Amino acid sequence: MDGTVVQSLPSRQSGQYWDAAATNWEEEIFSSFHNDRKGVILSALKDAADAKASIADFGCGVGIYLPALGRLFGQVHGFEQSAACVDVARQKTRGQGNIAVHVASTALQSWRGRFDAVLCANAAIHPRRAIWQGVLDSARALLREKGRLILVVPALGSARLLARAERNAAAPRIIVKPDAPDGSSGVSIDGVSTKHFTAAELKRELGALGFRAIRARKVEYSWACHSIRPPRELSAEKPWDWLVTARL
Repeated sequence: MDGTVVQSLPSRQSGQYWDAAATNWEEEIFSSFHNDRKGVILSALKDAADAKASIADFGCGVGIYLPALGRLFGQVHGFEQSAACVDVARQKTRGQGNIAVHVASTALQSWRGRFDAVLCANAAIHPRRAIWQGVLDSARALLREKGRLILVVPALGSARLLARAERNAAAPRIIVKPDAPDGSSGVSIDGVSTKHFTAAELKRELGALGFRAIRARKVEYSWACHSIRPPRELSAEKPWDWLVTARL
């Protein structure tokens, strides 16, 4: 479930959303992995890599990360809510025997506490607090004792930067308001509400789940990825996601 989607797809609240995205993922979905300017995500995966270790890609979408994970880890399992995305991911990794992809709703219980590491890349992005917290809970449940979480999520500071960069636009695409009293996200991009985090919020939420040694780093992207030409005073800054690594 990595990325943001243009308006041609069904609403993110719809059960058809990710099934529709599966057929044209490369064109419609922003890939954090491929647009990471400095290779921060790949570096974090290599730090966790072990030929004897297992990793789960929780919210794997169509399997953008799976081929690289299969080269770095001994056993790789992808979990995705969309059966259509699972089918595409299985085709993508058909030649890698150490990779299996599962429909999450039917497989998660049997894999609890089984993995040395879990990657969760832009899956905890639903605007409702109860749902993105549920994603973090589920990712944590897959880890064994002393397991490592590698989490990629949208950054609130980046959304504010993007909003500043297009402040003179006739029809701004990025709207940043305070979160609602019910915890719903106040960030909307292209009319799609998406949860964005501060580093302090991430450390607090993961700490409450029992994680320790929590480290947050920026995954920087180009301005062109967001189809924005920034004003000169902002051009040295770059939009970013948070990459958080943490251990139980």
